[in-house]
Amino acid sequence: MTHTPALYICSIQQKDNHTFSIEWNDGHRMNYRLSDLQRVCPCAGCWDDANQERLNLPQNSPDNLTALKITSVGRYALQIRFSSGCSNGIYCYDFLHAFHLRTQNETT
Repeated sequence: MTHTPALYICSIQQKDNHTFSIEWNDGHRMNYRLSDLQRVCPCAGCWDDANQERLNLPQNSPDNLTALKITSVGRYALQIRFSSGCSNGIYCYDFLHAFHLRTQNETT
């Protein structure tokens, strides 16, 4: 059995008002659009777990959605406070890494 090293962030950079970049310890540098992350926000205020339905659709268009604040949650996640009002979603590093790769594959 091989041990996979823990995934962690080496650096985060704001690309523009709507996009940020993460450099991961595995050497990948990935760009994230805030509107894409808002659409999959995992917080209880955005999802109805019983019906697996989205409760809150972002009010802001992708062009004007911004992050008021991005904070680290321990050594495993980021919490994004969106200009749309949602601030409870916690995005685990594994999710962010896989989400970027999945969305990248969907567009190619």
